[in-house]
Amino acid sequence: MLLTDRLLLQAAALTASERALADHLLRHYPDGLLDSASAMAARAGTSASTVVRLFAKLGYASLAEVRREARTEVTALLQTPAQRTPATIGSARSLAECVDDAALHDQHNIAATRQGLDMAVFEAFARTVSDCTGRVLVMAEKNSAPVASYLTTHLNMCRPGVQELGLGAPFAVDRLLWVQPQDVLLVFTIRRYSNGALLAARHFRGQGCPVLAITDSVAAPIVACADHTLLVGTANASPFDSYTAAFFLANALVSAVAQLRPDEVARALERRDALWKGFEADAVDGLRRTPTPRRMK
Repeated sequence: MLLTDRLLLQAAALTASERALADHLLRHYPDGLLDSASAMAARAGTSASTVVRLFAKLGYASLAEVRREARTEVTALLQTPAQRTPATIGSARSLAECVDDAALHDQHNIAATRQGLDMAVFEAFARTVSDCTGRVLVMAEKNSAPVASYLTTHLNMCRPGVQELGLGAPFAVDRLLWVQPQDVLLVFTIRRYSNGALLAARHFRGQGCPVLAITDSVAAPIVACADHTLLVGTANASPFDSYTAAFFLANALVSAVAQLRPDEVARALERRDALWKGFEADAVDGLRRTPTPRRMK
């Protein structure tokens, strides 16, 4: 729950001084919650202990949790890392606080992603990937590229025909040449939304292919082009988006696809182990057979 929701629930239990403080905080929400308890108290004309007491009464575990909420609300309105910088690194923090803030944001991202997960949509998502008779083309541009690499690497061990669509127009366009109706596009896109991802999704739809999207908002342009959409939290304690929840969702998707294809996955992994043994044996034998260079006299 946000501060506004908590205040509605606890309104009757607040003292006069707490109500005055709450009114001040609401008028300066969310930016005003990024400061220390002392700074908030000074602006509201009260004491730091009153600030701490109010947040505890409202159910916050710590002041760090209050700042996480405020930071998330502020940065949700800002598109670029440069715009988010004042809200994320503008106040003095110790390096230990940086670690704790990052952990707090990622825990919240994962929890929010799981709580908001529509299981009917997730099942349709997983079955589309599992049952696809063509290729599964995975696309994620800019800083999101590691998510595409992770999904491609692990889905490839669950089924054949999984490929990265590639970064940038030349790579993506070349791969779009051979799109067939039985193929599937799985695209990951978050703010600032990539036009390339949207154009690729439209092309796939035009070819009669299913489009699966992982994004950070129901307002993302990709949603209108997708057959199924999953949402992830990306709030962070730094100017940059967090991908922790995206990797959590990717883990869940890989696990679900493997669960839907148990026999195929077992056989594929056995073949993979055999291939690795051959590669490892060749490497070791090659090293043993390689003569040691003689030192020149």
